[in-house]
Amino acid sequence: MLKVVVRGRKDAGAVKAMIEHFYPDWDIEVLTLQGVRGDEAIFTELASLVTPRSFYVVLLGRSEVRDAGAIEGSLPPNVVVHVVSKAKVRNARIDELAREFDIARTAIRLRTRWCRKYEAYVFSSGGEELRGFRYDPVNDAFIGLGLWGKLAGEVTGLGELENPLIVRGAGGEHTVYCGTEPCGTFKVLNEGLEVTGRKLSEPAHRLIHLENLLKANEGVLKLYEEISAEVLRSFREWADYVVVPWSGGKDSTAALVLALKVFPREKVIAVYSDTGVEFPQTQDYIEEVSRKLSIEVVRVHAGVDRGILEEGLPLPTHDNRWCTLRKVSAVENCVSGLRGNILVVVGDRDAESESRFRRPPVCKLSSSRIEVAPLKFWGTALTQLYIYWNNLKPNPLYLLGFYRIGCYICPALRSWELRILSSIPEVSSVLKDRELFKRFISSRLK
Repeated sequence: MLKVVVRGRKDAGAVKAMIEHFYPDWDIEVLTLQGVRGDEAIFTELASLVTPRSFYVVLLGRSEVRDAGAIEGSLPPNVVVHVVSKAKVRNARIDELAREFDIARTAIRLRTRWCRKYEAYVFSSGGEELRGFRYDPVNDAFIGLGLWGKLAGEVTGLGELENPLIVRGAGGEHTVYCGTEPCGTFKVLNEGLEVTGRKLSEPAHRLIHLENLLKANEGVLKLYEEISAEVLRSFREWADYVVVPWSGGKDSTAALVLALKVFPREKVIAVYSDTGVEFPQTQDYIEEVSRKLSIEVVRVHAGVDRGILEEGLPLPTHDNRWCTLRKVSAVENCVSGLRGNILVVVGDRDAESESRFRRPPVCKLSSSRIEVAPLKFWGTALTQLYIYWNNLKPNPLYLLGFYRIGCYICPALRSWELRILSSIPEVSSVLKDRELFKRFISSRLK
């Protein structure tokens, strides 16, 4: 799924040592450019190596290339060309090389440009660069669908926006783009309802059409889908069952769609773990999408509600997320009843957390069970578009401003989502009389 390309044999040795130390279970192939010199020769050699079945991270030293951007811009979107801080790759210490590799592969999911033809963002190397946009592993970028544009416009003073690009950085800092320039910032806290923001400049494009975003990124979507599908195809003969834990969120929905494209429908088992404190919108979404995809959903019950109401367990917190164990156990009990080779297809992506950033795309859990994350190197924005590209809509909670899909008593809900829970009628009106919701809101707004 991921290959690293360097100029020569000694560079390859340094990269292999780094991978063995920091990424021992990743199965990353290291290729060389046969020691060629000069931008034209590097481009020619790269063009002969690249296929639409893998992502490629090209690491070059400062002395080895003049215009890395021009080389990258002439190659397909599955190639990232990164210049390390040393004259040659082999000169970097192993920890420095790991950091350079992390930044380079982050570009696979974060790379964003402005396309004048469609007046929309394109998630590849083609188009105009965004000022101040950085490929930092802690960052994420997504499209402000639905109410996101309105809410982001309110907290920044920008006025109503439709489909802006929002970049989330460290410490809850968010930057709003409406073209090539950052036009606003806001900060989301872990507690309370406060969200502070400010305007940086007048938005160049208040409206960015979803149709144009899809047109601008059709080639990228096809290519990323092919690479991810290729990973799944390698298990087509091996797998007796393909289990997709499906939460109703964008990532697991995209993973389910992809699995259904690769494997016979009778092999695919979508498992929905109901905690008892699920949003009604998610319950409805599972029903609607399963009908559209013509699949039966296996529902398992995690009993988080019973744990609190009947067993006397406390509300889950950041330090005591016992709810997650119940949810995972419910899926595990379902899977353990299957006999044969089981491929578990998850929607995990690098952008979600540090632990997922470090986890390999393929994990062998036992001799008869393998877990694969085919969307690992996808960006959030591209995952959002993939749902629409497959004639589906995202979970309506996203369109109401939520970051992620989980329970309505989830300790990971932050100030942004707490404001939505408290003030958006489509959410608050259907939850306000539920005992656990009242307890949760009371505990979080003390």
